[in-house]
Amino acid sequence: MGVVYYGVESFKKVFGPKGEPKECSYCHKTYQETYVKFNKWGHIDYIPLIPLGADYYHFCPVCFTGDKLVKQDKKEAKKIVKDKSAPTTNLVPRGVHHKAEKTWDLFLDDKNSGETFPISTGMKKSDYKTLKKSRFYKKIEETEA
Repeated sequence: MGVVYYGVESFKKVFGPKGEPKECSYCHKTYQETYVKFNKWGHIDYIPLIPLGADYYHFCPVCFTGDKLVKQDKKEAKKIVKDKSAPTTNLVPRGVHHKAEKTWDLFLDDKNSGETFPISTGMKKSDYKTLKKSRFYKKIEETEA
């Protein structure tokens, strides 16, 4: 006799900068918003079997302020996400490791305008890794200072 595990699992799909550039109400920067889709599935023994719907979120790529889209906006988001046009926003994350202080800094470089936005500075390595994961960054150019 074995143990059966069941529950709900969420799978995320990150869609890069999409749609028309909008001004963020929090940081007042004008960039294309980033969209994330979370698909919820019911699973048995960690095998997804039953689709339970999807939630869409949109957020500013600089300050990461955003929210969940309501039902009316989901249809518009689906159209925006399917758009295959090239993004006009070119923001690249960059990490800096300070070996002497054993700290990390995270910056966002705008390759179009040459601006640099500090995201967080003076972090421990564990905080740096958590921030990278929460912002959906897979690959970051990391340098030593």
